[in-house]
Amino acid sequence: MSTETAATPDHQHVALGTLAKRGLVAVLVADVVNVVITVAAITAGVAPTLDPLSYGPVLLFTTVGVVGATVVYALLDRFVADPDRTFTLLAAVVLVLSWIPDALFVPAMPGGTAAGAITLAAMHLTTAAVAVAALTSRFGSAMLE
Repeated sequence: MSTETAATPDHQHVALGTLAKRGLVAVLVADVVNVVITVAAITAGVAPTLDPLSYGPVLLFTTVGVVGATVVYALLDRFVADPDRTFTLLAAVVLVLSWIPDALFVPAMPGGTAAGAITLAAMHLTTAAVAVAALTSRFGSAMLE
């Protein structure tokens, strides 16, 4: 009994320079969007003393998250036949997992509120959406090439 392996079309790898540009665009866009959300949340008094809902932590964690996503996409691009699909699915799983601390811990933190937790969850969603849009070939190539 022989085992046949389905032929996979050759995947065109994204050049590292192109991926770096996509990652930089993703960081900038996600940071701007999340700062706008932070401004709105602070203005609305959503959770005025909740530390994670202040500019420093928002910019730090958004940037670290998108840089991490860029590294993950680069690895998938090298080792997976369909990196866009795999990355999109992985981003969705990570997004859902990122909401667990928002739901469980943020309301109990000093200054935490349900509205603060929802705002942080919305920031995770926008960051994931920007990363998928900027990094995957479907959208990223249209934005930068």
